[in-house]
Amino acid sequence: MQRGIGKSIDLPEGLSPFARVAGGLVLALLFCALLLGAASIPFVYEKGSILYKFGADKVFLRAGKVVGISAAVLLLLQLVLSGRIKVLDRIFALNRLYRFHRINAVVLSVLALLHPLLVFAPEDLRSFPLQLQYWPEMLGAVLLILIALLSATALWRIFLEFNFQRWLVFHRGAAFIAVVMLIFHILYGSEVFETGTPRMIVLLTAGAYMSLFLRVKLKPLFARMQPFAVSKVMMAGKDAVMVEVVASGRKTFQYAPGQFVFITFKSGALSGEEHPFTISSSPTRPENLQFTIRCSGDWTSMLTLLRPGEKAYIDGPYGRFSYRLMQGYEEYIMIAGGIGITPMLSMIRHMADCRANVKITLLWSNRTLQDVVYAAELIELERRLSGLRIIHIITRGPDGTSTGDRLNRERLQSGLSGCSREVPAFICGPDRMMQEVRQSLVSMGYHRGRIFTERFGL
Repeated sequence: MQRGIGKSIDLPEGLSPFARVAGGLVLALLFCALLLGAASIPFVYEKGSILYKFGADKVFLRAGKVVGISAAVLLLLQLVLSGRIKVLDRIFALNRLYRFHRINAVVLSVLALLHPLLVFAPEDLRSFPLQLQYWPEMLGAVLLILIALLSATALWRIFLEFNFQRWLVFHRGAAFIAVVMLIFHILYGSEVFETGTPRMIVLLTAGAYMSLFLRVKLKPLFARMQPFAVSKVMMAGKDAVMVEVVASGRKTFQYAPGQFVFITFKSGALSGEEHPFTISSSPTRPENLQFTIRCSGDWTSMLTLLRPGEKAYIDGPYGRFSYRLMQGYEEYIMIAGGIGITPMLSMIRHMADCRANVKITLLWSNRTLQDVVYAAELIELERRLSGLRIIHIITRGPDGTSTGDRLNRERLQSGLSGCSREVPAFICGPDRMMQEVRQSLVSMGYHRGRIFTERFGL
């Protein structure tokens, strides 16, 4: 149990809604300007291949070049979206950036396919010479296949039953190879980029990309320079384990209640995979970080084999799923499904430690009573926080049959009957549950912009 200790610490400050909107707008305009500038190159720097084309042939060739350059910009953007850049996390939230990353992959794949179709539309490809001097074009064909493979394996990874860690290694390595191939294809495949300003732009862009790539790759090394150590491992409930780590020769780890980190354990019992987990402890005890994890797979089921003293490397914190980033409210709604309680637990623990004078309504759905973690502590938290009301929803009885109680619209209406429609609502649990609850809250009149969800997987 984490008791209130009344300790005051500085927490990461969130950007105001205005600052987030303004920052997002500035970044969007900057990206659009870069994209339009890149797409204008075939118009500003016309070369022989375009100058001596007329009519539809010229339109197709120029359109193909514009589409190709646009696909190249979007491919380079992928590292920005997936590189865990904290300023972007503060503006957009990391899970939203990863969603953009997936959408962007589809768009750039389509543009990459259209590029050769438009460029070679006027040509008779049956007579295309397969000679070494045309290696940039052949490299482009291989690049197109690689981009399609990257997108397909990412979108259908679960359906194809690929192991996540092996797929991730392939995805990151293949993406880097794709960018290197792209740079050579641009520099040597188009006369526009043979000399002058266009070539300098490509070289500077390649240098900026490699700098960011190195920064992303070196980040785990910085985490290893300031390791944590496992201090406690215990069962927190049915099929749920609590892992506590302590700072080891480093400064205080600051985070907002509800945020998550990427953690890697150095243990003889576990592989060195990196996983994202919410910190379930309160920031009022920054020297001890707790993670409450459902044992739902091969890797998580081995967490009980961790031993005190084994090292843990942490990258973070990330995420905007925190009441501390929504200041100025005296009431909060929290709706959790299963182990989705962890960010709410961090927030409630922090509120109790700080003796916050707020009203909190927590609806928590579990299959059985045995799935409820920290049952005794939750009773204590209700005693310490007079404004806290916890409503348990148990969907299965002791014999495994349905109780008829579930987190549907009717249950939400009864559980939230005394709540304001203007307060922040935090939802965390399985994807389908979050979608249904969000839709129900919107239909009940809750402010769409104040409903926040947190996904388990990124």
